[in-house]
Amino acid sequence: MSARKIVVERVTKSFPSGKGSLKVIDGVSLGIADGEFVAIVGPSGCGKSTLLNIVAGFERPDEGTVEIDGAPQAGPSPKGIVISQHGSVFPWLTVQQNLMFGLNGEGHGDKAALADHYAAMVGLKGFEKSYPHELSGGMLKRVELARAFVVKPEILYMDEPFSALDALMTCA
Repeated sequence: MSARKIVVERVTKSFPSGKGSLKVIDGVSLGIADGEFVAIVGPSGCGKSTLLNIVAGFERPDEGTVEIDGAPQAGPSPKGIVISQHGSVFPWLTVQQNLMFGLNGEGHGDKAALADHYAAMVGLKGFEKSYPHELSGGMLKRVELARAFVVKPEILYMDEPFSALDALMTCA
């Protein structure tokens, strides 16, 4: 069995509401091994996105702990990339520029060629010079997926990542 990459212990989270405090997560514990794929499933409003944001380091739990590689999660880390359900492409950048955005530092070689490779991998060959306003919702979601893949994160946090993709793309 692989070592645990992510450990969530007794995480609780509440939000203020008109009726006092609304508890959306109550004592969740789980362990995720390195290389494991985990899906959190539940009805709308049950705390799935909140839990994901806590594990990714964007929110703090009211109680409990999150560890990544044995270290407490104190905030967002370059080890992980989030694909949000709300979309997050930069509207002033082309597809290629969006994909090259996170390729800073050494070891990426020809960044444009790498970006074009990942654009083609998600079915956007020929759209590398297009701006987000020129793309469909499904194409925008594929830009987000490619942008996450191109930096090769250790952890990929996905919050409804396939919501705008059509059946032909998701089955390909």
